[in-house]
Amino acid sequence: MCGRFAQPEPTEKVVEAFDIDQVSMEIKPSYNVAPTHDVSVVLFDHHKGLHKLGLMRWGLIPFWADDKSIGNKMINARSETIAEKRSFKRSFKKKRCLIVATGFYEWQKKGDKKIPVFVYLKDRKLFGFAGIYDTWKSPKGESVHSCTILTTDSSEKIKNIHGRMPVILDKNKEQLWLNNQNYDKEKLKQILHPYDDKKLDYHRVSRYVNSPENNSPKCVKAV
Repeated sequence: MCGRFAQPEPTEKVVEAFDIDQVSMEIKPSYNVAPTHDVSVVLFDHHKGLHKLGLMRWGLIPFWADDKSIGNKMINARSETIAEKRSFKRSFKKKRCLIVATGFYEWQKKGDKKIPVFVYLKDRKLFGFAGIYDTWKSPKGESVHSCTILTTDSSEKIKNIHGRMPVILDKNKEQLWLNNQNYDKEKLKQILHPYDDKKLDYHRVSRYVNSPENNSPKCVKAV
């Protein structure tokens, strides 16, 4: 799964990394992104041919939900069943996005302890998680845009930390994922696989990251 991640880069770095044409909101860099926080999301406007950058709430709230609290439990979606699950299949078909990150946290079980570990790309570049989104309207008419991160079985390198990991998309597969005008279920599911171990690295971090209230470079610092 993915229950915490980092996206500490400023807006201009994200714009450069993802060839963004339009920024709707200034992003909020964070070393410790937790569920219900706003996250940086990349979308593709097919009609205008533009890549857009905006903010969404992490934790998917389906359009049909009675209450937005359902999103607190829907921070991840299993890629293996995403095309069938009621909560996700509509968004998988029409509302795919990239969720910007520099790395993610997992807690490795060692006896009765859980040790926080930070996983990132060896080249330390920004990347995009495969995500889906939806728009929910509150009883008062407020529109809430929210998203969830797709997960898959962990790669061999990550299996000793956790059995699941978020889907990190290769750069050459990002546009296929973002193009919501084309829905080829089998072709899309083929790119939802564990990331290449040769491009991944990780290190242990301090328990400082355990609290979502803590948000500084200390979160990602190796110990």
